[in-house]
Amino acid sequence: MPDRLQFGLIGSGSQGRFLSEALRMTDKADLVACADPNEEATQRAIEQCGYRQGYDSAEEMLDQVDLDAVIVATIHDQLQPMALAAVNAGKHVFVEKPMALNAADGRELVAAARQADVRLMVGYTLRFMPERILMKKLLDEGAIGDISHASAGQCIGFGSDHWLNDPKHGGGPLFYIGSHAIDNALWMIGREPTRVFADVYWPDERHAEAGVDAVISFAGGLSLHACASYRSGCSYGWLDVIGTEGRMRSEWQSNKLYIESRKIAAYNQPTELAVPPQPYIPALPGAAAASVVAFRYLPMWVAEMHEFTSAITEGRDASVSGADGVRFLEVADAIFASGRSGEPAQV
Repeated sequence: MPDRLQFGLIGSGSQGRFLSEALRMTDKADLVACADPNEEATQRAIEQCGYRQGYDSAEEMLDQVDLDAVIVATIHDQLQPMALAAVNAGKHVFVEKPMALNAADGRELVAAARQADVRLMVGYTLRFMPERILMKKLLDEGAIGDISHASAGQCIGFGSDHWLNDPKHGGGPLFYIGSHAIDNALWMIGREPTRVFADVYWPDERHAEAGVDAVISFAGGLSLHACASYRSGCSYGWLDVIGTEGRMRSEWQSNKLYIESRKIAAYNQPTELAVPPQPYIPALPGAAAASVVAFRYLPMWVAEMHEFTSAITEGRDASVSGADGVRFLEVADAIFASGRSGEPAQV
């Protein structure tokens, strides 16, 4: 394995460029080539991120350039086929969430990565929020006892004239933002979901769903309420976990963690903690510079890229694996099945 990994980018739009800026800050990789059918996006990735050359197609880049790994940050319906092409070319792959549009396609990608002996990581950024890392640590230590209930959601306002509202491209709030909330909750809970009962609101056939509310059941009576919506006048995300010995809450875009615990004396009363980035995620380099739009999320993306590059060099699975991506997709399949039938669906 070389000292510096040779990276390519498939999908040179804004998210691909943001992740590339974060990767550059790890100082573990050279940004070699990028590919996108949109020539303007490719040129922007070269200028903004420092890629050496650009290509019109991922297939051409994979065939002509010697790469160790790629970032795949396309629109949703192209994530799985582009990631599969990279895996089949023997490259390690960081693929943006939701990785695929159904569990069967997700399993195909995971199996291909296993066969090729390459690392596959899925871009679930909320796992790299310091307050969520601390929440997971406290849960694993039993700070609130056995989990009995949880609630997670991501809501934003969103217009209709965009591919993220087009069902043909995998649009809709469940894949776009709800995937983050559900993956994060599944990670916290640490159990396999068994059944879903969902209310899914489709405003018309031209557009993707506008809202999802689902109850996800686990063995032992544990339940998770999950919400994803485009019908919100603000951007808001949350994760509540309630246990036999207390509760915790974290909100998106806040470094606060709220905890009440009968097992930890310091938190016997409701307590608000301001969680610093360190020691939970790597510090940004002193000369860090990135797009203004991206800077709020940059520490988490840098932490993601640190984890992915470390998994490659250490020859291990990434902390957010392809199997984690499949687990969300299994839940999503059940949510849509239940929403259409009006009946519970098995996961």
